[in-house]
Amino acid sequence: MNSDSSSINKTKINWFPGHMKKALNKISDNLKIFDFVIELLDSRIPLSSKNDYV
Repeated sequence: MNSDSSSINKTKINWFPGHMKKALNKISDNLKIFDFVIELLDSRIPLSSKNDYV
């Protein structure tokens, strides 16, 4: 195994694609016109299906 740090791939990986950013911006704009929001979660995985940005 080579421990030389120059051999490590320096490619930056984007885990937040553009379509997700666009959707969050649209949600943010639309939240201004609503009085309340109902967030539905999957009962099998409630913590994983929660959207922290909403």
